[in-house]
Amino acid sequence: MNIRAVRAAGDRWISQGLNIWRLVAPGCSLGMNKDGAATGGRRGTGAAAGDKMRKTHLAEQPTAHYAADVSTIQSLERGLRILDLLAEADADPMRRGRGVPVALLAAELDIHKTSALRLVQTLTAAGYAIPADGRSGYCLGPAMRREANLTIATQRLKRSARPYLEALVDLTGECAHIAVADGGRALVIDDVETDNPLRVVPTSGRHVALHCTSAGKALLAWGLAEIPALMPARTANTITTVAALDAELLLIREDGVAVDDEENDEYTRCISAPVFGPGGRAIAVIGIDAPSARLTADRIAGAAAHVAAVAARLSTAISMARTA
Repeated sequence: MNIRAVRAAGDRWISQGLNIWRLVAPGCSLGMNKDGAATGGRRGTGAAAGDKMRKTHLAEQPTAHYAADVSTIQSLERGLRILDLLAEADADPMRRGRGVPVALLAAELDIHKTSALRLVQTLTAAGYAIPADGRSGYCLGPAMRREANLTIATQRLKRSARPYLEALVDLTGECAHIAVADGGRALVIDDVETDNPLRVVPTSGRHVALHCTSAGKALLAWGLAEIPALMPARTANTITTVAALDAELLLIREDGVAVDDEENDEYTRCISAPVFGPGGRAIAVIGIDAPSARLTADRIAGAAAHVAAVAARLSTAISMARTA
């Protein structure tokens, strides 16, 4: 097979994967009934018939089709990773308008820029990405403008944490966040902004990397997520090896807080501490995001003490509510 044929095959795999997403995501629901049986189907008329057709079709599939060791499709994996990167940039107001340059996509995926361009152009053709206005980067397309769904437990945690996020903003003068583990990333489920004109303006619902953010490192340190296989450098301070990250996580557990010292963004410092539920099990992390110009190295210890104290208060409130 020549190079052109290989590229065409890769583009087809991504297009087929996006077609599957279109069929499943917009109109299907999946859950469990009171007896524990799976339920699902397209909304609207004909749902029952659709369910019957799907069940019949699935029953005819060989068991190997759903085996855990089925090999994955590299081009589709790369396309999904690009969507993650675009979503991460979209959640950052400072990066949203610029988009993500093709060179950065190539570096994150460890592929040639030409290959990265073909992948993002395939996503663009399907509406999942769009070129940034007047720039060389790419942004999320209209097909990705859907709100994240949170579980009932996560929604309850979000509501419980809101007063403590507000307290953290009052204590530190910085934006506050709460995050949970979501697969191989940290999911920020809520943010409260400070009134300071110079501030890091976050967006709830965004995903951030595990290895180079305070929220991610705190989740790793308390066993809520696994160390990622890939740890690309975001700045000169980014930890990129397992050995170095293991050493960092040991210090985090000893200190009780995780610090992002310009590891994800060279102008930002963040601090996070674990939130514990009943039985002393870590369930989330809470923290602050601050401009490095204000959260200078000599102020980190004081800010970290506030973060740890508020995290402890939230942990106590959650444990008391669950045992009441």
